[in-house]
Amino acid sequence: MLNVLSSSKSFLIACATMFGMLLIIWWPSFMYLGDLFGYAQEESIQGVSLLDFFKAELLIMLVVGVVLLNYKKVRQVTDGMGRVNRHLVLFVWVSGQVIVGFVAGGFLAHQDTPWYQAVGEAGGIMPAQAIILLVCYPAYLFFGGGAYIYTKTRLPKFLEGKKIVYLILTFAPLVFLPYYKGGVSVAPNELLEFIYLVVCWLLSTAWLVVGVLYLVFKSAKEILDGLHRPYDEDVY
Repeated sequence: MLNVLSSSKSFLIACATMFGMLLIIWWPSFMYLGDLFGYAQEESIQGVSLLDFFKAELLIMLVVGVVLLNYKKVRQVTDGMGRVNRHLVLFVWVSGQVIVGFVAGGFLAHQDTPWYQAVGEAGGIMPAQAIILLVCYPAYLFFGGGAYIYTKTRLPKFLEGKKIVYLILTFAPLVFLPYYKGGVSVAPNELLEFIYLVVCWLLSTAWLVVGVLYLVFKSAKEILDGLHRPYDEDVY
């Protein structure tokens, strides 16, 4: 089944579905979004502006991406412990994605609605919203994309049949944005609001179950196998 899901056609369908669902989530947030970069220039974290954080993340993403992509693609032989070490590094990439996702979805996304209700402004930039868009969004691409590139170059056999899993790991957490309920909702009617909530729930669940838990489970099996056969050689 996973081989079927990994086909080019299925992957394109998954991409179209993913970004179609994300558009439903983005519409309420971006329709009345103010001057995000102007706001980021003024606001700071520990004396560093949000805009500088954003630029630094882009630079780090570029450097790390170039390093990973320029990994020498030669026939490599590694033993079971070597495979274990590579999967532990993969765990680090996935853990980074999980931490950012839980910070954005479990904390920041719930901070803006009270702020919005207190200020009572339509439009403009909300603090946690700016942090999610300028700090967390690049971090998702860094950790999720880094996990994919690392697997593609260091564990190519493990990647087989899992491209859609990495797609979900990387892009599904983009769903974690403030939800404007009640008086601050921009949804024109209850049906659109219901669709918004269903899509949000589906993407959040898919990210946790498929993008994170499934990938961790498969990687953990490879680690246990490597520990069980530490001297068996694998060709990559």
